[in-house]
Amino acid sequence: MTDTHTLHIVHVISGLGQGGAETVLHRLIAADGQRHRHTVISMTGEGVFGARLRAAGAVVNTLDMPAGRLSLGGLWRLHRLLRTLAPDVVQTWMYHADLIGGIMARLAGIRAVSWGIRNSGASLEKSSRVARAVAWTCARLSGVVPAVVVACAADAAKRHRDWGYRADRMQVIPNGYDLSRWKPDAGARARLREQWGIGAAAPVIGSIARWNPLKDHANLIEAFARCAAVRPDMRCVLVGLDMDAGNAELGALLDRWNVRGKVVLLGMREDVPDVMNALDIHVLSSCAEGFPNVVAEAVATEVACVVTDVGDAALIVGDDGWVAPPRNALALAGAIEQALEELGTPQMQLRRRQGRERVGRLYGLQAMVDAYDAVWQGLARKFPRRTGAARPAAAQAAQTAIPPEAADAAPKILLFTVNNPAFFLSHRLPIALGAARSGYEVHVATMDGAAVRTIQQHGFVHHVIPMSRSGKNPLRELLSIYALWRLYRRLRPDIVHAVTIKPVLYGGIAARLAGVPAYVAAISGLGFIFTRQQSRFDFLLWATMTLYRFALGHSNSRVIFQNENDRDLLARAGALKSGQAVMIRGSGVDLERFNVQAEPDGAPVAVMAARLLKDKGVREFVAAARISVGHSSGLRWMLAGSPDPGNPASVSQEDVEIWKREGFVECLGEQADIAALYRRSHIVVLPSYREGLPKSLVEAAACGRAVVTTDVPGCRDAIEPGVTGLLVPVHDAAALAAAVQRLADDAVLRRAMGSAGRNLAEREFDIRLIVGRHLEIYGALSAGGRKT
Repeated sequence: MTDTHTLHIVHVISGLGQGGAETVLHRLIAADGQRHRHTVISMTGEGVFGARLRAAGAVVNTLDMPAGRLSLGGLWRLHRLLRTLAPDVVQTWMYHADLIGGIMARLAGIRAVSWGIRNSGASLEKSSRVARAVAWTCARLSGVVPAVVVACAADAAKRHRDWGYRADRMQVIPNGYDLSRWKPDAGARARLREQWGIGAAAPVIGSIARWNPLKDHANLIEAFARCAAVRPDMRCVLVGLDMDAGNAELGALLDRWNVRGKVVLLGMREDVPDVMNALDIHVLSSCAEGFPNVVAEAVATEVACVVTDVGDAALIVGDDGWVAPPRNALALAGAIEQALEELGTPQMQLRRRQGRERVGRLYGLQAMVDAYDAVWQGLARKFPRRTGAARPAAAQAAQTAIPPEAADAAPKILLFTVNNPAFFLSHRLPIALGAARSGYEVHVATMDGAAVRTIQQHGFVHHVIPMSRSGKNPLRELLSIYALWRLYRRLRPDIVHAVTIKPVLYGGIAARLAGVPAYVAAISGLGFIFTRQQSRFDFLLWATMTLYRFALGHSNSRVIFQNENDRDLLARAGALKSGQAVMIRGSGVDLERFNVQAEPDGAPVAVMAARLLKDKGVREFVAAARISVGHSSGLRWMLAGSPDPGNPASVSQEDVEIWKREGFVECLGEQADIAALYRRSHIVVLPSYREGLPKSLVEAAACGRAVVTTDVPGCRDAIEPGVTGLLVPVHDAAALAAAVQRLADDAVLRRAMGSAGRNLAEREFDIRLIVGRHLEIYGALSAGGRKT
C-alpha cells in the first residue's frame, strides 16, 4: 500500500457461515500489514467466521435477522450502527447485503459505498424467487446506491453488466491467496493417505465443495466411475458441507455408479490445505461459478487441476490445467484421464510449478489487499466523512490525518491507450498496477481480444477501440481517431498514456482535440517505416513525421523514449519541444520472477523469443542455425514465437513449416513462460533491425544469460557490448553464427557475461524503478493544468 491514510471500513455481509465471500472477507482483514480498522456487521448470526474475524482484530456485530428475511428491529439497528460508526467506507458482500446495507448506508448519510458481487450470475434462474428479485433490484439501483461495484471475476462482471448493472461503476478484484498457507507439503500427503488407507502410488482425485446443485457432484461421480472402470486402484476424496455418510442423495448417487467403496467422504474439514496435498488431481465439476476459490487454492498447492469451463475457472488454470464443458461427464472423464496420464512426468512437474507461479503473480493476497485499498482510499477521498457524527476518538484522529485538499479531490483517471491487449499485459501491467496502488482510477483502451478478460480481472475498466493492424484503409484510420476522441470526451481522463505507434499518433491527436489535460506518449520503437529502404522522397515517412509533430504537440505532455537514437531522430524532425523527452530504459523486469539459475546440462542452447517478423531478424537467425549445423559443441537453436499476420513484416506460416521440416531450428511456437524458457537456455539471441529497447534482452539479462544481438538502435542500448553480450552487424547471418558459436565454445565467458547482465538488470531495469519513474511523470503532469 502506498497511501498512508488509515480508514475505518464497515463491512455488511448476509452471514458469516462457511462460504467463499466469508472466506475472502476474513482473508482480507487478517492479511499481514492490514492497517485499516474493520467493523463487520452480519445480517444474521456469527456463523463460523465471527470468532475468526475477532481474532484478526475486527469488531463483529450481528443483527440476528432470520436467514433470507428482514425484520424491522434488524433494519433499525443496522441504520443506527452505521450512523453511530460513521465509517469512511461501507463495503457490502453479496446481493442481500448489497441492497439492504447499501440503502441503509445512504440513508445514514454515507456515500462511500462499495458493493461486492460474489455470484457468477450463470444460473441465477435456479435461485429462489427472492434472490432473483433482489439481484434485479440491485441492477436497477447500481447507478444510485453504490459508488463502486466490485466483482470477484471478469465473467461475473460481464454477466452483471448484461443484466443492467452500471458498467462505469464496475471493477474486478480477483480473490487473493496466501501462498504461505497454500503450498506443497509431502508430509501432509503421506500422513493423510495413510489415515485413509490409500497407497502412495494410487491415483487420487478429489473435490472440495459443499453439496449444492450448482457444484454438480452427479457430473463428478459419473466421470470418476468411468475412469475407475479402467483404473481399479483409483480413489476419490470428497470434502465439504454434507459430503458425508448422512447425505442420502449422495449415497444413492454413489450406489448408482457402484463406487461407494472407492470414495472417501470427509465432510467439513479444518485442514483443507493438508487434504489438498493428498490429492493428485483436484476436479471442479460445477455447472456455474464466479471465481472458484478452490481452483486457485489447488493450483497454488501444486495440485493438477481439471475444471469445467464455468466462471473464471479456465482463466485461473491457464495452459497448466485441463478444461471440459459443464454438464458433460464423458468430456470431464476424458480430461481427468489426460491428467492421469501425465502423473509423475516432467511435463506434469512443469505444469504444477508454472501454475503456482501464475497464481502468485495474478492472485497473490497482497494484490487483492492493495486493490481493495485503492478502491477504499479513492472513495474516502471522493466522499469525505460528514463532520459532527459520533465516532471513536481513534477514528477522529485518523480523519484529521487526511489533508483537506486530498479529501476533496476525486481520484484521478489514468487511461492507457494501447493497440494490443496482450501487449499491455506483457509490457505495461506493472505500471498500471503501481498507478492503481497510488490512487489512480485506471482505465485501459485496446482492441478486443482474449487478453481483455485478464485486464478486467486485474480490476481495470476496459474500453474496446476499433483499430486495424495494417493502416491501409484511410477511412478506418479516421474512425479510430474519432473513436478515441469520443472515448476521451465521455470519460474525461486526467492523463492519457499512449503506447506503441498508432495509439501514440492517433491518441495524441484525439487528446488534443478532446481537451485532455495531460498526455504521455511512450515511444517503444519507431517501427518498420524507419527500417526499410527509403527512396529520395518517402511519402509514408513524411506523413508519419507530420503526424508525430501534431500528436506530440500537446503543451502538457511527456514523450518517453527507450533509446537515444529514436529521441534524436524525432528531435531533428521538429516533433519534440524542449524538456518534453524523458529517457526510461525499457519496460522493466520483475527481478524475482526472472531470476538467475544455473545453466542446464547438455549441449548449449541459443534461443530467440520474439514475434516472427522479418525486421526482428528471424530469417538471419534461421540462416545462422543452418550455418552452425555440425558445430562441435552440439549447439541447438530454438525459436519461440509465431507469425503476426496483421504486421506487414511478418513471415508466413508456410515459412515456419519449412523450417520445421529442415530441422535446423526447433520451432517452439508461443511460450507463455519466458523465464522458464531462458532457464532451459544458455544464450539469448535477437538479430533485430531496430528496436525501442527489447524486453527479451532485458529479461535475458535478469536471468543471467549472455546475449548476442545486432548493433542497431535499441538492441545495443539493452546491453553493455563486450560485457553482457556481443554485437554483430545487422543482416549478417554469418557474423551472427560466429558470435553464437564463440559463446557456445566458451562457457567461462558466457557465464561472466550472464553475471554482468544480472548486475545491469538490477541497476537499470528493475520494474520498481521503472514504475517509480512513471509515477513521477504522472505527478508532474497532474500539476501542469488543463492545457492542450
